[in-house]
Amino acid sequence: MEIEGKRVLISGAGRGLGRTLVAAFVKAGASEVLAGTRRQEDRDSLLHDFPARVTAVQLDVTSDADVNAVAHLGPIDILINNAGIACYGNPLTMNFDDVVHELSVNYLGVLRLTRAIAPGLIAQREGMIVNVATAFAKVNLPIVGTYCATKAALLSLGQALRAYLAEDGVRVITVMPTTFDSDMSSGANVPKLTQQFVADEILVAIREERHDPPIGDEAKGVHEALMKDPLALEQRLMIYK
Repeated sequence: MEIEGKRVLISGAGRGLGRTLVAAFVKAGASEVLAGTRRQEDRDSLLHDFPARVTAVQLDVTSDADVNAVAHLGPIDILINNAGIACYGNPLTMNFDDVVHELSVNYLGVLRLTRAIAPGLIAQREGMIVNVATAFAKVNLPIVGTYCATKAALLSLGQALRAYLAEDGVRVITVMPTTFDSDMSSGANVPKLTQQFVADEILVAIREERHDPPIGDEAKGVHEALMKDPLALEQRLMIYK
């Protein structure tokens, strides 16, 4: 799908990968980027750094009011479901409220926002939904075990959305990088991709309409290892806890 001239909505755009994606879409020629953030200071910063073709909007994906307000801002061509949080620790002993919040953002938040935006895409009979997951949606990285579980649910949700939207001309892809450098991953002592690399690869995936692509060599290695010996890969990842 071509990006130039398209109107793009990005959730979680205040910092990290989301902010890098804002810059990438502006550079790629998007007509307007709606940058969704929870905090006013992030919106102020976005408007300072991107005075043209970026509209910073209040968007907490756990809020029906925020999501509905954004859905009334006009037609969207590309929706990037980027907002996410990660909890660290043993699923048996970590704070359960943190796990519930993680699920409410990473899975239910995506579904809430997608349900609000999808009718406009269907009416246009064209568009794309991009879900940002992780290669560890396919095999769990125990240090962020519940996070990986929410992303596994997101990967499966993308498949369901694809089935329901295919006849309406709306494409759905789930991109799967391994860990990249961000505030969210600061506590993980694992190899990390750069945000710029991940953002650039997401735009390539959109242009080429790739089917749920792994992003980066390590992610491709994860997929290949799952094909060859999934148990061995799972056992190798057990040390990350």
